[in-house]
Amino acid sequence: MTELRRPALLDASRHDREQFDSGEAVLDEWLRRYAGQNRRRDTAATWVIADASDVVVAYASIAMTGIDRSAAPAALAKGAPDPVPALLLGRLAVDHRHTGLGIGTALAGHVLATAAELNETAACRAVVVTALNSKARAWWERLGFNLFSPRADRLDLYLLTADIDATLRRLQ
Repeated sequence: MTELRRPALLDASRHDREQFDSGEAVLDEWLRRYAGQNRRRDTAATWVIADASDVVVAYASIAMTGIDRSAAPAALAKGAPDPVPALLLGRLAVDHRHTGLGIGTALAGHVLATAAELNETAACRAVVVTALNSKARAWWERLGFNLFSPRADRLDLYLLTADIDATLRRLQ
């Protein structure tokens, strides 16, 4: 098995992104072309898991966001300001050569722990994600995320910050 490093913020001068292949061109392209510039422009931070040679095997991008309270589910909107402060998990992908090893789950856990820490110093009511497809939506639901809408075709999900600890315990 390949030795993997702990999650670290993307260092465009060190981390090799060119070999990354999740099987989803839009996710691969974003990592190669936009992750670095998003960090430089302070619009998203990208966390990576790399191997001992600094080749990226998984990544997740996060950014702050606000959710229109009138469009939020009751559990998210109750007692919250407008907009509801949240952390957007914008992208999460694992190289196809490393799928099935729990790397994506570990990286999601890292992002959730980051959100819990953020909530200690700045308001972060929830972590939100838009799943790429219905298979990804089911994966997020297994992690404890809830659908914004009960409609079967919806891909927007959230996890209340108050529920992160329970989710992290399940992931261990």
